[in-house]
Amino acid sequence: MYGTEPTRPAPGARTPARALMLAGLMAVLALGGLAGCRSAHTTSAILYIDDQNYNKAVQVIHEGFEFTQDEPDAYYYLGEAHSKLAEEAVAKDNFLEAQKNYGLAYKAYKRAIELKPAEWTDKVNVSLAYNYRTRLSQAKIDWDSRYYELAEGHMRLAYAALPDSLTPIKSIARMKIQMSETGEFADKKTELLTEAAEMLDQVLAANPTAYELQLDKAYVLAALGRSGEAAKIYDDLLAAHSEDTDLLIQIASLAAEQKNYERAADMYVKIVDLYEKDGDTNNDGNNIGMLVSAGLWYGKPEIARFDDSIALLDRAIILETFPTENSLIARLRTVFNYGKSLKDASEKETDPAVKQGQLDKAAPLFKRAVELGNDLVGRFPGNAQGFMYLSMAQLETGDPVGADLSFKRYQELNAVSNP
Repeated sequence: MYGTEPTRPAPGARTPARALMLAGLMAVLALGGLAGCRSAHTTSAILYIDDQNYNKAVQVIHEGFEFTQDEPDAYYYLGEAHSKLAEEAVAKDNFLEAQKNYGLAYKAYKRAIELKPAEWTDKVNVSLAYNYRTRLSQAKIDWDSRYYELAEGHMRLAYAALPDSLTPIKSIARMKIQMSETGEFADKKTELLTEAAEMLDQVLAANPTAYELQLDKAYVLAALGRSGEAAKIYDDLLAAHSEDTDLLIQIASLAAEQKNYERAADMYVKIVDLYEKDGDTNNDGNNIGMLVSAGLWYGKPEIARFDDSIALLDRAIILETFPTENSLIARLRTVFNYGKSLKDASEKETDPAVKQGQLDKAAPLFKRAVELGNDLVGRFPGNAQGFMYLSMAQLETGDPVGADLSFKRYQELNAVSNP
């Protein structure tokens, strides 16, 4: 926000000459001040800051306000003094005192800009950035080291130092979300998520349309079991961000949790399509798994989108350099179940033409199931389920001998795995 991290010069040491200068300035103050743009009170405060006597600097500047309250220099150096007091308080682990002083520093700095923006804006921004980034840098170190309480303290100080930025509050919320996902804080999960939700509400109050914050809020609500509220946010976000894979992943997760498997499958298909289209191979690692999951979900009897299911499972096989047992058995099971569902439907059908159409469609599916079954057990001869589905498919295609042999092999393998 403010460029590279600035540095403050180290305060100077007290010298006899400086002490005499300070004494002289105090004498002038007693007589009513000096002529010129910078008051003697402010000049005196600068010397106190250099001598690390920050409380005295604050006192002298406030004494100067009795004579004038429109000197930008005074407010800038008041901000510097309060910033230094905040740093001292942090060093003593007095975070409440530090928070107070960072807040006072911010107000003083902003007043300097109000009075003379052309001269003080850049200088003030450097000082604000120093306070803000110093605290955020320490927060990151503590967060990475899992000192979560300290990290939160420094992030709250960063917000006090620069309340124009809501990043610290957002970061605290995300840290609490992260904590809630670890076993270390399992007993505090609800408490942490509730705190995260409250902080996100605070940030969203200032940025109600902030997409990433809304996404975080929906995730927290879903994790808290408030699925209806989460789903409403997701639906609103999806209308405007239909190609954001992070959003689609969260929607898929919520849908699967709610056992809305068709919606979850739809999201997975969109995600894979987007990953394949973007040309970035780094995000393709989960494509096969998502295609298989979506294919299995579409193949559920209550969904019965078998054509989509088979197409996705075939697509997964094509992507695999060496097809796995899981993807092969998933495709075999889906093809067989599709044929079986058509045959079962035909037995209830009263229209002869429709009945025959269903049987005609089922026949090649059973034939393909035999081919897939032979391929599976040829690659993985120890796969008991493969022999079971192969046996059922062979029976449907009029091969009782083959079906009997496959079923016996299934029984043998099953006995070994379940003694």
